[in-house]
Amino acid sequence: MTRSSNDNDFSQTPQPNRSSNVWIWIAAGTGCGCLGLFVLTIIAAIALPTFLNQANKGRQAEAKQYVSSMLKAQQAYRIEKPTFTNSLPELDLGIQPETMNYIYKIVPQPDKSKSVMVTAQSKITGLKSYTGAVFAIKKGADVTTVTAICESNLSTSRPPAMPAPPKDEKSLVQCPSGSQKL
Repeated sequence: MTRSSNDNDFSQTPQPNRSSNVWIWIAAGTGCGCLGLFVLTIIAAIALPTFLNQANKGRQAEAKQYVSSMLKAQQAYRIEKPTFTNSLPELDLGIQPETMNYIYKIVPQPDKSKSVMVTAQSKITGLKSYTGAVFAIKKGADVTTVTAICESNLSTSRPPAMPAPPKDEKSLVQCPSGSQKL
C-alpha cells in the first residue's frame, strides 16, 4: 500500500473559521460602536412596551382570578346561609386583603340576602381595576345566583361601580359605563 504524496503535504493554507468572519463583519459594520448602540436602542424601544404590557397582563390576571374566586365562594356561602358575607376571612379562601398590585374588598350592600359586590382596586399605575357582583334572583319557585365581573376600560385605581342586576331570570347583568363585562 502506497501513500499519496499529498497526505504529508502541510503546505496547504488553512481555511478561516466562519464564526470569526461574522465577528469581523460585525466589528467593521459597527465602526466605533455607534451603529450597534443605535440598533440596540431601536430594539429596546420596540420591545420595552411589549414587555411592560405583558407584565401588566400578568398582574391583572391575579385580580381576575381573585375576584372570580371570591364570587364563587360568595355563591357557595349563599347556598349555606340565606345571605352573603361582608367578611373576606369568612370566605376561607386565603386571599389577603392587599397584595403588591391590588386591594381587595367586599363592599356591603343594603340587602345582604340579594346581592354582594367585591372589588380589586389597582395600586399600580397602568393596571385596570375590577368589580364583581353576585345577585340572588328568583327562577321559578327557586332562588339562584348570577355573577358578573366588570373590568375598567382604562387603567385606573377606581373600580367600576356596582353592575346593574338582571331584571328577570332571562336578562343579563349589565356593567356600568366605563367598564366591560368579562
